[in-house]
Amino acid sequence: MTRRSPVRLLPALLLGLLLGVSSDGQAPAPASDFPMRTFFTVRSAQSDDTIPDILRKQFEKDDGGPLRSVAVDLDGDGRVEKFVLCGVPKASGGYQWLVYDVARGVGRGIVVGAIIFIGREKDGGYPRLESYWKQGGEMSVVFRYAFDRSRYGRSGTWALTPWETSEFFRAKPPLDLEQELVEIKSPS
Repeated sequence: MTRRSPVRLLPALLLGLLLGVSSDGQAPAPASDFPMRTFFTVRSAQSDDTIPDILRKQFEKDDGGPLRSVAVDLDGDGRVEKFVLCGVPKASGGYQWLVYDVARGVGRGIVVGAIIFIGREKDGGYPRLESYWKQGGEMSVVFRYAFDRSRYGRSGTWALTPWETSEFFRAKPPLDLEQELVEIKSPS
């Protein structure tokens, strides 16, 4: 067993004090620039035989298998829209979700991700969306979507390192997978 000299530990102690690291060693969570209303994952998708087969053409690829969906009232009109999950991921590996306007019988764009975040801010009466998925290896991907007149389109893309992924989730409210689709309280 060796004994370390206090003189050698002093620079590390001073550096920690100068950097303002809290006593528990954690830095404060980064501020989120995506105020979130709720979220859901692939596990929330339920079998749905009410989805018209014609909508399958909007997916990059489709195996003809059963479709699953997640119902959410996106525009606040009291009628649900559905996120329809395709059984086949995109070539890049992300899950394909068609935003389906049930009342009008039309697709409103494809969203790609394993976790879909529904925002508080809106464009054209529909909330902004953010998605996350792990592409493979150590890389994760975040897409942002905005509604433009009739469809959702991608408005931003980020490839994240493991550290950036950790920071991304640290900026979010705690995500309890047992509370998917539950309204997240707005920060006070």
